[in-house]
Amino acid sequence: MSRQARVLAWLLLLVPVIVALLYPVVQDYLRAASLLERISDPHATGWIAGYDVHPVEVHDTTFDFQGRPIPARVYLPRGVGFAPGIAGGIDEPRLVAFARSLAGSGFFVMTPTVAALADYRVEAQSADVIGAAVQSFARELNVPRVGVLAISFAGGLALLAASDPQYASSFAWVASVGGYYDLAHVLRFFATGEAVRPDGQAEHLAPHEYGPLIVVYDEPQDFFSPHDAPLAHDALKLLLGGNGKASETMAQQMTPAGREIMQDIYHKQRAVLAPAILAEIDKRRDELAAASPAGHLQFIRAPVLLLHGSDDNVIPPTEQLWLKQGIPKEQLVEALVSPAISHVEVGGKPGLRNEFALVHWMVEMIRVADNTRGGSAPTQWPAGEWIAAAGVDPAW
Repeated sequence: MSRQARVLAWLLLLVPVIVALLYPVVQDYLRAASLLERISDPHATGWIAGYDVHPVEVHDTTFDFQGRPIPARVYLPRGVGFAPGIAGGIDEPRLVAFARSLAGSGFFVMTPTVAALADYRVEAQSADVIGAAVQSFARELNVPRVGVLAISFAGGLALLAASDPQYASSFAWVASVGGYYDLAHVLRFFATGEAVRPDGQAEHLAPHEYGPLIVVYDEPQDFFSPHDAPLAHDALKLLLGGNGKASETMAQQMTPAGREIMQDIYHKQRAVLAPAILAEIDKRRDELAAASPAGHLQFIRAPVLLLHGSDDNVIPPTEQLWLKQGIPKEQLVEALVSPAISHVEVGGKPGLRNEFALVHWMVEMIRVADNTRGGSAPTQWPAGEWIAAAGVDPAW
C-alpha cells in the first residue's frame, strides 16, 4: 500500500472518531444558538431556530410562602429526559416568550410571581420569595436542587437568595443576566449618570429615563406633599405602564408644586431630581443593603454565570465587576459583558465574535445544568430539565 493510500485509510478510520468526539460539542452550540435565536425573536424560523425544539405545555400552579399561596406558571417540554433546571414575573410578555423559548429547548421552566418586582419595587423579601420558590419546586420534582436564571433586578435578588443558608442548598446554579451588586450604586447611577468601578474609576452613561422615575414612585412621600403623594403614586404608575395621557390628566388634581415636579418628570429633567434621589440613598441605606447581594456573596456554594449588556443604562455593567470581585473564584463559571444584549434583550448587530461569545455563555449555562442533574421525574408532570426563571421588570 502506498503512503498516500495509508494516509487516506487512517483518515477514513479517524473521521468517525472525530465526529463522535465533536458531536456533543456541536450539539451544545446548536442548542444554545437555537435558544438565543428564539429568545431574540419568538417568531424566528429557519433550521437554527427550529433545532431540537420541543412542544410546550403550560400550567398555572401555586407554592407556599409564609403561609400564603403565591401564583406561579410552569412550562413543560414534551419528549425530553429529566434534569433539574431554572426558576420570574408570571405574565410579563417578554418573560412569557423567554420561558417558552427555554422550555422549547428542553428545560422545565417555572416562573413565580414576585409581586414587589411587578410593582417596580426591589426589596429584601423578594429574595425570600425566590428562595421559597426554588425550595418548593425542588420538592415537587423530587430533586435536591434546581438552577435559577434571573433577569435584571431579580438577578441580584437571586444571588442574595443563593447566599442565604436558609435556601442555599436548594440552588444547583445561578445565572444572572443584567443583575446588580449594590442597590445604592444603582440609585446613585440614576441620579448622576456615574457608575463607579471597584478600582474607584467612574464610567459615565446616560441612565434610562425610567430609573429616576421608579425611585420617585417607590417613595412618593419623600418628593411630594401629603396631599399630592397618593396622586403622584397613581400618576406615576400610569406613566410606567405607558399611559402618559392618563397620567397627565391625574396630575392636574395635584397642587401647583406637585404639578411642577410632575412636569420635571414628564420632561425627563433628571438633574432636578438628582439631589432628592441622592438623599434617598442615605435615608434608605439599611433597606438598600438588605436587598443587595453585596457583603453576602462569599457564602454562595453554587456555580454562578454572569451576563451583562455593555451599554446597559438601567443597571450599569460596572455592577458585574463588583459581582465578579465578590463571588468566590471557584464558583464563578463564566462572566461576559456583551454588546449583543441591551438590558435584558438580545439584539442589535454586535458582530460575529460577540455573537459567538454570547452563544458560548449559553453553552456554559447548558453544561452547568447538565452537570447538576439529579433526582427523578415527578409522576404528575412529564420529564425534563427545570429552570426557575426570575423576572423581567415591567418598566424596561
